[in-house]
Amino acid sequence: MLHPAASLPSRILSAEGTRWSVERVWPVPGESEVLAVEVTTADGVDDVDGAGPSPAETGRSPAAPADAPAPRRARRAGHFRIQQHAGTARPSEQLELFPPNTDPQLPALERAARDGLVIAHEPGLRAVVRHRDGTRETYTVVLPDGGAAELLAGMRRAQAFSGPFRLPHLISQDDSTATFQALAGVSLHRPHRIGVEAWETAWDQSLDAWSTAIQHPGELPASTPVHGAATEIRRLQRWEALTRPYIVGAELFQASVTAACEALASVPERRMVPAHRQLRDDDLLYSAELGPGLVKVSSAGWAHPALDLGGLRAGAKWNELRGLWDAPRRAVVDRLINDTAYRNGVPAHALDAYERAALLRLSAQFTFSPSLADAAEALRANLVQSEQRR
Repeated sequence: MLHPAASLPSRILSAEGTRWSVERVWPVPGESEVLAVEVTTADGVDDVDGAGPSPAETGRSPAAPADAPAPRRARRAGHFRIQQHAGTARPSEQLELFPPNTDPQLPALERAARDGLVIAHEPGLRAVVRHRDGTRETYTVVLPDGGAAELLAGMRRAQAFSGPFRLPHLISQDDSTATFQALAGVSLHRPHRIGVEAWETAWDQSLDAWSTAIQHPGELPASTPVHGAATEIRRLQRWEALTRPYIVGAELFQASVTAACEALASVPERRMVPAHRQLRDDDLLYSAELGPGLVKVSSAGWAHPALDLGGLRAGAKWNELRGLWDAPRRAVVDRLINDTAYRNGVPAHALDAYERAALLRLSAQFTFSPSLADAAEALRANLVQSEQRR
């Protein structure tokens, strides 16, 4: 049975006399009646200085192609609650937003956002601010006080990928912010910005760079975290528990997660390699002139090679299901990932186990995104049915 307070927000909510589009939602640990939200204005566009790239620790290329997406809108953050009123049959939705460019747990945000645009804001955890000065584009990551040290430590670990990949270039830092130069390239998340002819080349170059990086990692700091099967199991179980009050058929989903965890636990861990650990297609950048780029790298650590590859293959399936990629594009990516796994000695059962875990996690995470909740439900149903057929 669904928790009586576990209601997800509508796609459009009102607050401060304005209609807001709910972009992302997160459960708040320990507060079943509250969700953290990120919103943009539902009407009009705030960003008037041109089309902008997707958020990352460094950003994207300042040069946008002719078919670039519409200009980015500033993000606001706050909390969502369901409020029950006496004498009424239905509860009401309540959206409470922080003042623009602020967050009680991110005190540096107001300063960092001066003359910039907040393009990502996860309440209490992090925000990303884009700045433009002519053709120069930079991105500032804002964290809680003292939080930049962990981000920068992750950047040092990510040097294992430097050379095969272009990595973010740090411009400045303090204890709660880090500013990076925009990294040139087009995200592999958006195939229409690459073109059919270059699609396979872009992915082939990126996966070759990944292979080179794991084969010749160099020295990583002794403090580098190890992301074994147990870590992946805990991550998947956490998302299952967070999602449980919000979905129908939670018992079946939980059974699928249990089976996936058993499959992960059966994968031998004789070989750990440098890993992004949260690798998605939109973290890979393509530039025919400069070579592949890799962003959002501060999570880098040691892991089974199937972790990154399985995550990418899961992302390809998810992108097709949600209508972002067509079947031929996904087929190209699947083939290249499978070839990369074979060349690097990654067993098929290990790749399958990590892919399935990633798919289950995606189905949970996107349950909390109003625009993608239906696609997440379809993915979850597909995974549950395939598990029942085994």
